[in-house]
Amino acid sequence: MTDSLDPLINSNADLAKESIVLLHKYQKLKNRYTALLQLNQLSIDCVDLNGLLEQVHHAIAGVMSANNFYIVLYDQTFSTLEFVYHVDEKDEMEPRKYAHSEFEGTMTNYVFETGKALLATPEVITQLEKEHKIDPIGVGTTGVDWLGVPLIHDGFVIGVMAVQSYSAATRYQEAERDLLEFTAQHIVTALTRLQDRGRLKEAVDSRTRELMQQIRDREKAELLQESLYRISELTNDPDLEIDTFYSLVHNIVGQLLNAENFYIAKYDAKNDELFFAYYLDQQFSNDDGYYKARKLSNHFTELVLRSSETVLLDQQGMQDLHQKGITIKPEADVLSWLGVPLIHSGELLGAMVIQSYQQSVFFTEQDAELLRFVSRHVASAMKRREIANDERKTYELLEHQVKLRTAALEDEIKQRKIAEEKLQHAASHDILTGLPNRAVFIDLLNRAIARNKRHPESKFAVLFLDLDRFKVVNDNLGHHAGDNLLKEISSALIDVIRDKDTVARLGGDEFVILVEDIEGSEGVFEVAKRITSLMSLPFMIENQSVFIGTSIGVLFNNERYDTADSMLRDADIAMYHAKDKGKGRFEVFDSSMHKEVQNALSLESDIREAIDNQEFVPYFQPIVQITDGKIIGFEALARWQSDKRGFVYPNDFIPLAEETNLVMAIDLQILEKSCQQLMLWQQRLGLDHLYVSCNLYCNHFFNLSLPQDIQSIIDKTGVQPHQVRVELTERALLENSDVVLGNMRALKKMGVKILLDDFGTGYSSLSYLHRFPMDVIKIDRSFIHNVHERGNHQAIIKTIIDLAANLNMATVGEGIENEADAQLLKSMGCDYGQGYYYFKPLPGDEIECFLLSKS
Repeated sequence: MTDSLDPLINSNADLAKESIVLLHKYQKLKNRYTALLQLNQLSIDCVDLNGLLEQVHHAIAGVMSANNFYIVLYDQTFSTLEFVYHVDEKDEMEPRKYAHSEFEGTMTNYVFETGKALLATPEVITQLEKEHKIDPIGVGTTGVDWLGVPLIHDGFVIGVMAVQSYSAATRYQEAERDLLEFTAQHIVTALTRLQDRGRLKEAVDSRTRELMQQIRDREKAELLQESLYRISELTNDPDLEIDTFYSLVHNIVGQLLNAENFYIAKYDAKNDELFFAYYLDQQFSNDDGYYKARKLSNHFTELVLRSSETVLLDQQGMQDLHQKGITIKPEADVLSWLGVPLIHSGELLGAMVIQSYQQSVFFTEQDAELLRFVSRHVASAMKRREIANDERKTYELLEHQVKLRTAALEDEIKQRKIAEEKLQHAASHDILTGLPNRAVFIDLLNRAIARNKRHPESKFAVLFLDLDRFKVVNDNLGHHAGDNLLKEISSALIDVIRDKDTVARLGGDEFVILVEDIEGSEGVFEVAKRITSLMSLPFMIENQSVFIGTSIGVLFNNERYDTADSMLRDADIAMYHAKDKGKGRFEVFDSSMHKEVQNALSLESDIREAIDNQEFVPYFQPIVQITDGKIIGFEALARWQSDKRGFVYPNDFIPLAEETNLVMAIDLQILEKSCQQLMLWQQRLGLDHLYVSCNLYCNHFFNLSLPQDIQSIIDKTGVQPHQVRVELTERALLENSDVVLGNMRALKKMGVKILLDDFGTGYSSLSYLHRFPMDVIKIDRSFIHNVHERGNHQAIIKTIIDLAANLNMATVGEGIENEADAQLLKSMGCDYGQGYYYFKPLPGDEIECFLLSKS
């Protein structure tokens, strides 16, 4: 019986065991389902990242072993990792951001790079180490299992979530990996929502701050407007005492700024005195003598008056001014000082000042701007107040002195007439010099023409003056000095002409003189000579001697002239002829000058065609080593073989080419052809040591594209940069010096050498040699010619050579025409020579024949 029941008993036992297993599986699935519901709800309800992560950990720990759990986020912009949540039985992570590179070779980094979950059992870890996908970890330094899943948003890995087991009793399976991956999706959703909420909150906060700032700005603007309105109202109260007026102004300013220490100082320009119309000070009173009237001296208020600018100083700034000897020693208690000028319609009325003795009160640029704005209205109110007071006093005086009323009215009429005369004078005269202006001179000249038509015996002449060196003075000493020079010249011209003659300023540095009632040309020539002599003398401008010079065009009346404009045109032409013939002289207009103008127009047209047709060619003048006469290079000189005109000499086309700026294209054409010729000599003769040196018009150095232009020629012709040298004159160093310096440095960097041509003829200055990176100084031929007979020139040349040697610059003597000069330069230590004594300029084929004969 018992035996027959055993199978049944065993069967029931197996069913019980299976039921228990099913119950465990059901409970486990229920727990996981509950955990997943919790995670899903957390991703919706979370408002705080830390709270979210703690609850995520709690939910995961409810369904799997998660005693060692962390979440790390990746910042792609800065390539950093941050452990936003970390719980571990053995390790601790510092709460800071880590460089991504610190985690290279880790399993965390492996998940980052692959973007896939990793269930790392000891066997998997060993295999990954063998494949060099992670760094060796070492036995005993890590747990049993490690499970990490990526946090992915929009296809990018933004973090990793991981759990770790240190016990063999706790192992992870695929189910735990699936759970973590599912959890990761909810964490990413929650993170994204929190970030969106954070960005929205930040945007709202930013807009709130912006609106609050707008409200504050509006309130500040309303306060400022109200203050200015109140200041304006003060001037309209005739019964208000002046002291009360200043006190109320102080009160209004004090509502805008900290003005506990405040004063208004008025300036008496006539007596150059300063007196304090109003003050309120925590430290000083008038009994201390601090606010006593005084002559202008070196106090801080005088800084404002002399500059007519706002002055903002802290204690250190005041001490610095004192140490430099600019101001007196400041009071030790003054920590911040702000003063603004009171100016009305260009008239300096005084200064308004606030100062602080407190560490907590320091004035800023914003305070300075506000006080400066207020000061304009205060100055206007003060001036209106003064005017109102003056008018009131005048009215009272008139009321009490009826007998003087007529005289006062007559005086007013007289003043009006004077004002009208001044207005008429201003409309007809140059503002700067006070001379008649162009309109007046044109009218006078037209009248002289009409009078001559009626009375042929009434002869006259026009002198057209242009200052020769005015631009140099203006550029070097400044426009203020230039204006002072024009005033001095205007006065000098008035003194040198007759009372019946008229001098006028057309504009810029151009003057004209109408010489009337002349009997012959000699009297006019005498006037022109006196002017040129006068202009050859130095003018003292700002304690510096200035030599200016002038070129004059002289034009006598002629029956063919019907208008002033036509006469001024021809006088202008004559003046340019004077400039072309050396400046500092006068030339009389004749009909041939018209033809010259036409010829110049024709020549300009032919030059343009010649540039297009590549008619300009280089002639080469050898440059030799003075010690042994060896040729080391050539200066390339522009020559023109015209299809229309035949051979044209440089003096016949270079001046016009410079005037029209066509010389720029000619220079580059000569430089390119010279480099081509140099390459031919190298290929045919094997002479690699030679170089070519080309003159460049100064405007090249004012052009930012110069280095690219020369580099293009070097690349095109194949010469080496050190075989190319460019020459410039001192004029290029006088204008646009920053641009010129930049171009020179760029050329030096390329390897092109730079020569200063015609040194000694212009404003030769040692500052050029120190500031600008020159390699060679070319001593002008005017010093070299027959130097063996001219002791003063020998001293100058020796000085230039020694100076160049000290500055590591070479020297070239230009225009050497005899052996005596060559030997003298050699004895002085001049490096190189150039001139007809050695060789004259020759075309390239003749130079090649000569070089062949010497090889």
